[in-house]
Amino acid sequence: MEKRLSLALFLIGFAAIVGQIILIRELLVVFYGNELSTAIILAGWLIWTSLGSATLGRIADAIPNKQRVFALVQLLLSLLLPMSILTVRLSKIIWNIPVGEIVNLGRMMNISFAILAPFCFLSGFLFALGCSLHSETTGARGRSVGTVYLLEAIGSGVGGVAFIALFVHYLNHLQTSFVVSGLLVLSSTFLLLHTFVKKRNRVGVWISVPVLIGLLIVLALQGEKWEMMSRGWGWSGYRLIGSEDTPYGNLTAVSAEGQMSFYENGLWMFTYPDLRTAEESVHFALLEHPEPKEILLIGGGISSSLAQVLQHPSVSRVDYVELDPKVIEMGRRMLPREVIRVLDDSRVHLIHTDGRKYIKTTESRYDVIIVNLPDPMTAQFNRFYTVDFFQEVRRITFPGGIFSLSLTSAENIIGLTLAQLLNSLHRSMAEAYQDVLVLPGATALFFGSMEAGTLVSDPQVLVNRIRQRNLGLKYVRDYYLLFNLSRERLTYFQGILEAAKGARINRDLKPSCYFYDIIHWSAQYTPRLKKIFLFIGGIELRWFILMVAILTAFFFGFALRKAREKALKPMLLYACFVTGYSEMTLNVLFILAFQILYGYVYYKIAILITAYMIGLILGSWHITPFVERIRKPLRILMSIQGGLAIYTVALSGIIILFHNAPPLSRTSSIIEVGFPLLPLVAGYLGGLHFPLANGIYLAGGKDVGKIASLVYGVDLVGSSVGALSAGIILLPVLGISDTLYLIMAFNLFALGLLGYIGISKVYHHK
Repeated sequence: MEKRLSLALFLIGFAAIVGQIILIRELLVVFYGNELSTAIILAGWLIWTSLGSATLGRIADAIPNKQRVFALVQLLLSLLLPMSILTVRLSKIIWNIPVGEIVNLGRMMNISFAILAPFCFLSGFLFALGCSLHSETTGARGRSVGTVYLLEAIGSGVGGVAFIALFVHYLNHLQTSFVVSGLLVLSSTFLLLHTFVKKRNRVGVWISVPVLIGLLIVLALQGEKWEMMSRGWGWSGYRLIGSEDTPYGNLTAVSAEGQMSFYENGLWMFTYPDLRTAEESVHFALLEHPEPKEILLIGGGISSSLAQVLQHPSVSRVDYVELDPKVIEMGRRMLPREVIRVLDDSRVHLIHTDGRKYIKTTESRYDVIIVNLPDPMTAQFNRFYTVDFFQEVRRITFPGGIFSLSLTSAENIIGLTLAQLLNSLHRSMAEAYQDVLVLPGATALFFGSMEAGTLVSDPQVLVNRIRQRNLGLKYVRDYYLLFNLSRERLTYFQGILEAAKGARINRDLKPSCYFYDIIHWSAQYTPRLKKIFLFIGGIELRWFILMVAILTAFFFGFALRKAREKALKPMLLYACFVTGYSEMTLNVLFILAFQILYGYVYYKIAILITAYMIGLILGSWHITPFVERIRKPLRILMSIQGGLAIYTVALSGIIILFHNAPPLSRTSSIIEVGFPLLPLVAGYLGGLHFPLANGIYLAGGKDVGKIASLVYGVDLVGSSVGALSAGIILLPVLGISDTLYLIMAFNLFALGLLGYIGISKVYHHK
């Protein structure tokens, strides 16, 4: 019986981590690839898991036939994973989200919390029930919670490795979910057969379970068909013509009314034919230079922008950087021959790498560098709008060279939130360039040059260059330029930028444009959020630390209202809350930091989450066997809490070191490969803390399931609060370093509470 239960607990962890990775990736597509949406997804996951543990878990000890109930709930869980994936793909229809519309924060929360509720609620209940069942089966009351925690953690670690090594390469998400569901069905079968003593009751199990497993096998074999059909649900009004998961995201191609559009993680990349966008994306930059020869184009070339660049007679070489080779492969298959043949032009050199990495490492130099990427609405794209990036670009620009990028704006009326975003980008460019020019329009065009007087704002000069180069342009032409770049419009636009002075400069490790973009788009759909975000944006680190100190003081006063000998338990719960908060904030931070440093977190999410789970396994494995034998457990718990505080401070320096590492050095390559060690260490500390805190809390107690559900629930509530606050507030407002300092302060306050108990000597381990 113990072995069957251990297998079941292992598979619950296995299913949970695979489900978490898949659902994060699926929801990222719905949420246009915004990495901070992972914070909302994780928060929803944790909140529902904690509710399942804290509510149903309270009755776990009183359930008469625990094993049968456990098996039946596990069987139900097996059906919920594929159903959750299909619901994600239906979410745009259910929540009435038009194709291409950016999902605001409110809807992100609604969608995430609603879809994750059934699966996570039941998995939280199974943890508490598993603890009670394990205690009843083995008699190891003090170690049961830690053992169950460890078994689920091992399952999570193995599940993460299986996803990285096998599932992601050979199966799509639906097929993977069917395989995992089949394993859960088998496990629940073993448990059910053990509970039925009479043979006639076992016959029903032997008949029904193979039917269910057979159905899952059939569905898995038909996985490709189901994949394309269900992917198409989110593209109402369009015909889905292609969808592929790559290491960099989900690529989707759709068609409607004679046009074909490409999306990455649900975020629009380009449409063909769309001549106006293609012309505006490159010609302004090339016209700013008197004789452009060497050109660097980052992104968007296959949308016809590359063909527009080659119209300029002086151009002798174009280096076109496109991160994902699948974009080109899909374009070659689906776009007309006249569009893609430009890729075979002798002047074009196609480079598949991260644009930021290429600029850091190349020895080539250019007359014009054009960044043709989406707005900084994700950390992946914000990396191309920071002072750090602009300084890197200067190194590879010829004297008199031009740098260009664009930002979605408005033709005439520009509100406060958009003005702040524009001003932040303008100030950031001014930090790196002597001369900065911004041209207004539905898309604001930003230009930078190291030499004052290089940039041209007179539209007549640009018109003359069009004529001299004999460019046959339809949209970027004389009447358009003379109106859009008139003195009145330029003066008005400059006034808008001046009025928004005070916007923060955008840096890699403090992504301000990212924050302003969140405010801007949230204000479009939820105007009430604008004032809240603007207020939060002005709060400094010291005020956040003060709020944490007040919270700790309030809790300390509340705990001391109890008898001094009973004050330990609420303070232990507070320490678990703080640790859960810290651990999940760090997880969100690792995802964001990796995206900032390397720019392709979609595939690495599985690796980062798995590394954290492996750390949990090692920490739990290390301490669980000794929980009942540790002579001074409170002192050890204080050491772990203090270690977490020290780790956050060290982490700030480590990330800065990673950020500043020379890109071509062996050190840089080692750092990228070794980055998952950071969440592994965080997981190890969390794995030490939880079983020990449970062991201390359980001393003298009998209701294992009830106590496990309480402590686990508090830990998960802290984790969910950490995920939400990190994703929506801390990282966008404070940046990475200040967020780490806040986590350090939080853990030091928790350490102080535990230290007070230790000094008072109110606890004597039994």
